Amino acid sequence: MKSLLPPNATDLEKKLTEVNCDTFDLPSIRIVKNFDNVPSAFLPFLAYQKSVDYWDDSWQELLKRQVIKSSKEQHKIKGTPASIKRALEPFGYEVTLIEWFKAEPNLVPGTFNLELNVIGKSLNAETYSEINRLVSESKAASRHLANLTVTINPILTTRNLIVHQTALTYTSEPRA
Repeated sequence: MKSLLPPNATDLEKKLTEVNCDTFDLPSIRIVKNFDNVPSAFLPFLAYQKSVDYWDDSWQELLKRQVIKSSKEQHKIKGTPASIKRALEPFGYEVTLIEWFKAEPNLVPGTFNLELNVIGKSLNAETYSEINRLVSESKAASRHLANLTVTINPILTTRNLIVHQTALTYTSEPRA
């Protein structure tokens, strides 16, 4: 049996270790550690444990599990353009980020443009504030959003046919 006890451990400590050696191999603990099989009631606790930046109980269960799984990777790349893309993509947004030195003409140093394609969703105040919150939490503190362009492609279902309507584009104007 492997033990973390020091060589000078007492007999009582060694016996307690033997008695409790199987405690962490219980199936219930293994289930809680598996994000795919854990009961949905445990998801908020796992989100807290994995330092998920933002949690909403109204999300679908699949999205909750995906956010928990990607939390570790999200924290590794936080502050990069990839972090902004990864934060927005689980919500169904197609993201194009253009940094200041890649834009034509060049933007103010330290800024970036963000182009979102919101497929099959409407743009309302709640969606817009959610996009801004996700961007501000994912970007580096030294970077600033210069321009946000949101293109909406509403999808209508008519007699079991999917029809794309004309795309609408909204652009925020940078402050002077």
